[in-house]
Amino acid sequence: NLMRGNSADFGFGRISFGIPALDKLTGGGIPKKRLTILYGPTNVGKSYLASQIVARAQEDGGVAAWIDTELSWDSEWSAKCGVDVRNTLVAQPENGEKAFEIVKQLMDAKVDVIVLDSMAGLVPSDVMNAKEVFDYNPMAWQARFINTSLPRLLPNLQEGSAFVCINQMRTGLGKVALDTMPGGLAQTFFAHFLLQVRRAGWLETAD
Repeated sequence: NLMRGNSADFGFGRISFGIPALDKLTGGGIPKKRLTILYGPTNVGKSYLASQIVARAQEDGGVAAWIDTELSWDSEWSAKCGVDVRNTLVAQPENGEKAFEIVKQLMDAKVDVIVLDSMAGLVPSDVMNAKEVFDYNPMAWQARFINTSLPRLLPNLQEGSAFVCINQMRTGLGKVALDTMPGGLAQTFFAHFLLQVRRAGWLETAD
């Protein structure tokens, strides 16, 4: 249906990071009804930032879900980050198709924020079912899977959810970080909000 450009249906809120400088930089946090990708090298704080988004949404009375494709959910660590783990929906899907099915169900249920941790852990069922055949490695399997599945979720964002995907940056020979991610370049075309996370240095004191 056609609507006027100033229709309230086009409006969206934001979920704060709870980090003043970052909230100012991003205009108040990540957008609802949109796909956000947090990406960067390993161990730079991507999951921590996602946990802060979840915590802020919960503080505002929202419902949060965490899709753990890497089987790395740690309720103790999440609680230390401020997440209300008793009221966080957590799923550990057995394959990529199941992960996206769960995300769609959560969007249809109007869950406020859905975190997918991570895109790199999405494995389609045909590859997963061939896990006993370790040389089964069809070309670009993950990119094809993500780039055909992800667009099917986007219309469901209009239900109101903020969809946050975490992804890694590829590392080339010589440990040179490249600005590419598992799943291919096209996922960045679908994203409404991209935030690259990098480490500037280590804190030397507790101050």
